[in-house]
Amino acid sequence: MGGLDKELEELTGAYCEEAPEDAAYPYMVFSSRRLTEDAGQQVYMLEVNAWDQHPYYSRAEGMMDGLEGKLHRCNFMAGGHLIRIFKGARQNVPDPDKTIKRVREQFEMHVYEMED
Repeated sequence: MGGLDKELEELTGAYCEEAPEDAAYPYMVFSSRRLTEDAGQQVYMLEVNAWDQHPYYSRAEGMMDGLEGKLHRCNFMAGGHLIRIFKGARQNVPDPDKTIKRVREQFEMHVYEMED
């Protein structure tokens, strides 16, 4: 998505695609995948994962609660596009390392090309 990734990093406070090796827990990472495109509108799945090294899911869940509150029905402009985001499927994802807690949410993101 090019320039939109930087805007999403600022909006979400998450890393794009992967976190640096020295990232301190808890942190979030996002990725996006286009699902459809039609007449100037594109629909993406914006996946955000909150990662933590903690005995419980509570901190990762709290991070995702905050992000969900910020993003759900959010409208913002970026690079000649209007972007609207809606909350979606959310779940705790077990990790083979039992000290790692992961919460994933798949937001629906609509990108509209603005007319000049």
